[in-house]
Amino acid sequence: MSAPEIEASRSAAAASTPGRPRQLKALVAVSFAAVVLIWGSTWIAIKLAITDMPPLTASGLRFVVAGPAFIAACLALRKPLRYPRGMGWFFVFMVGCYFTVPFFLFNYGELYVSSGLASICVSSVSILMIVFSVPILRTRITTTQAAAVLVAFAALGTLIVHSQGVAVTNVIGVAALLGAAVIHALAYIMIKKHGGKMPALTLNTLPMAVGGVLLTGLGLLVERPGAEAFTARSIGATIYLGIVASAIGFAVYFWLLQRMDTVLVSFAFVLFPIIAQFLAVVIEGASFGWVDLLLTLVILGAFGVTQWNQRKVLPPPATPAVAPAIDDDGRPTEAALAEVYRHVLARYPSEACGFVRASGVTDCVNAIEDRPEVYDRESRTGYAFGVADLRELEDSFDGDDPVRVIYHSHPDAGAYFSDEDHRFAVYEGTPVYPVRHLVVDTSRDEVLGSRLFDFDAALGRYTAIATFGAPREKTVPPHVTQE
Repeated sequence: MSAPEIEASRSAAAASTPGRPRQLKALVAVSFAAVVLIWGSTWIAIKLAITDMPPLTASGLRFVVAGPAFIAACLALRKPLRYPRGMGWFFVFMVGCYFTVPFFLFNYGELYVSSGLASICVSSVSILMIVFSVPILRTRITTTQAAAVLVAFAALGTLIVHSQGVAVTNVIGVAALLGAAVIHALAYIMIKKHGGKMPALTLNTLPMAVGGVLLTGLGLLVERPGAEAFTARSIGATIYLGIVASAIGFAVYFWLLQRMDTVLVSFAFVLFPIIAQFLAVVIEGASFGWVDLLLTLVILGAFGVTQWNQRKVLPPPATPAVAPAIDDDGRPTEAALAEVYRHVLARYPSEACGFVRASGVTDCVNAIEDRPEVYDRESRTGYAFGVADLRELEDSFDGDDPVRVIYHSHPDAGAYFSDEDHRFAVYEGTPVYPVRHLVVDTSRDEVLGSRLFDFDAALGRYTAIATFGAPREKTVPPHVTQE
């Protein structure tokens, strides 16, 4: 099994540090613009799909198209398809509250309102998330944010009345769209609270596939669409929604999250309604006058204020005095071990890696998963810290909260400190970093235990000083070559 591949990580750091920063900035800017364009075009694509195809069937087929692409990505990148043990309830929540009910309501609502107005209604997710974060994540909302929320919804109500009028069908459509926004906002906050440690592909793939099958099956039973529903327009729009809006849009968005400030990325929610409204006017023929434009700018400006002020409402980081992750003997606490084990299960069958400070656990990304061509091992038999994680690790030793323990998992192989671990953890008889190492023994369904290793100066290597649970000794699965 591979230890933190320090030399390889440094090589990867040099390789991944852009020699031409301007090119990387340009690529980030182009990618952000692509996300805004893709998400902005989603709403006119929905309108084109439901023009011929009933909304329940259309919402399901979108994910039936996207599902195989996500499954293929999981397999290619070796991300687990299954949720970790004990997270079945969250899987059901994701199927119902992220993929099935909201996306049906998106389609249903667009039967009665323009695609541009639909996008503005749904972009209210950005401020509804702020509202939900107060009771669920215990964040604080500023007076400015509260005022912006009130202004946004007052302007939205005015825009709806001005552009659509007051009619039963219009009210139903707007109610469906706002209901979907409320459910999606709640889902995003729950994802942040309960699903933040899971790989993004794992979080979305199976719930999307199951949701697509459920929606499509229910649509075929209830709506009974005939052959006339499957026109070139509806099929083309559905393929666009599945491949471009879902698969490509998803991939680019999460690529940006790794390279941009999350607050800045969130402004995609503020900008995509502009694209959607433009397409609604050009393609759909929706009316849009100066009053509509002014109200739209007020709404999006208020949304932007709520997003920017997230910098002020994020809760302060936990301090060691509140919930120490390291006990007085320098060992991970039970709470820290539980956090590590959750990460390990979520990463299976790849090796998980990270570090523990007194202030908490940091779950790192196994760089071998993202750049397998750089390394001579697979992610299930080795790990390496990425550039950002490696820099954080090294910088920690200059601060007041240094890393105390580096951890990594051995999928199906026992908890032991291998010769490969030793090769990268010790240099010329001295530890590369002044830390202990925790090796976790995990299978697909459960963590069996772990061992903590400390450096023995007399032997010149790391030896076990503590055992947690019932980890196995060195185990060699038939499909894995161990050293």
